[in-house]
Amino acid sequence: MFLTISDWIKISQLQSIGIEEELFYTLVILFGIAGCYVLIRPISVFLLSIRSETLLRYVLSGLLFIVLFFIVVLLNGHIELITYQLLKLALQVLAILGLFLCVIHLFRNISKRKKRV
Repeated sequence: MFLTISDWIKISQLQSIGIEEELFYTLVILFGIAGCYVLIRPISVFLLSIRSETLLRYVLSGLLFIVLFFIVVLLNGHIELITYQLLKLALQVLAILGLFLCVIHLFRNISKRKKRV
């Protein structure tokens, strides 16, 4: 029982006041992107303030890969079972890479503290 946008807002009622369906979806996407920007901005400022460029590069490269993945799926024209399996595998590999980067960061911090003492 999933509710869609058309269940919440009746497109026919919007069309009666002059708002076309394409304009409505454009505004929904625009507000969604603006909302994501507002949520991500403090996180990126924090990561830059603690000088964690590696983590920021990891997040951006993962996002770029996912966007490129969905562009390829869109150009392919249809979604098959292999698409879901590849997406699951890609997300798992991104998680493993993130864990690996965290372990490397931890060892670097430990070695820096030993050098100071």
